[in-house]
Amino acid sequence: MPLRALDALHTIARRKTAALYAKKEARRSAHDDGSVPRHWEGKPCNPPISRLDSAGIALLEQRLAEATAQGVPPHMRFTYPKPSVLEPSNNESTQQMAVAAEAAVLLLLCTVEGRPSILFEERNRRLAAHSGEACFAGGKADDADTSLAATAVREAVEELGIAAADVRIIGELPPVPGKDYRLRVHPFVGVLAGETDPKSLRVSRNEVHRAFALPLDYFFNPANSTLVRFRQSRIRIPVYQTDKRSLTIWGLTAFILHEFLQRITAGPPLSEE
Repeated sequence: MPLRALDALHTIARRKTAALYAKKEARRSAHDDGSVPRHWEGKPCNPPISRLDSAGIALLEQRLAEATAQGVPPHMRFTYPKPSVLEPSNNESTQQMAVAAEAAVLLLLCTVEGRPSILFEERNRRLAAHSGEACFAGGKADDADTSLAATAVREAVEELGIAAADVRIIGELPPVPGKDYRLRVHPFVGVLAGETDPKSLRVSRNEVHRAFALPLDYFFNPANSTLVRFRQSRIRIPVYQTDKRSLTIWGLTAFILHEFLQRITAGPPLSEE
């Protein structure tokens, strides 16, 4: 069979598989009634911390650990395709390519002008995929990476120009699939040491248009977001406006952000002394 025809068959198979698993995702989340998230209660509220100091970091780390100890919640239980489902081929190398690849992203907390903030990227507008979108630093795992956490840190170092020694990993969220289920994305939560000026970061211009940060309390004000359904599920997540009118935090990035905020809002805020 000509190579072009084979590629066309593979593309059709991938699309069918993505649709199949999207339907499964919708059925799996049918129990969810679309209730309002804990951190999005219809009126502004305070985040659990007001400073990214040792006490604040310890509280976030504790909340994330407690959520992980409770197991993977139903809305985070995704089914990934097997090679035989994606591309029914006798070619072993083709089947290996069909397995969901491992990737990692880093939700990076930082301090900007004394305020706990979350660091984002605006992707280069010339990229073939997800150009100009807001996202976390991340990418596919390399063979040289010692762990998926190392993948997340490496990608952040490459894309944002930060130092690996300045990043402390404080938690991990359950993996989530890319839209076509070809990627299994592992989100990690990290803290960047010191004061950060996003505009001064030496980002990789091949991938990143700019770095920007939004204060943590920004995500606790419903006026900055709109509730939408995530993909074909019944789960509602906030989609956030950013510092640019034309740029929003949506899709997989918004879903990961939503899960992080849910987990750190599981208890009372850190009391001020």
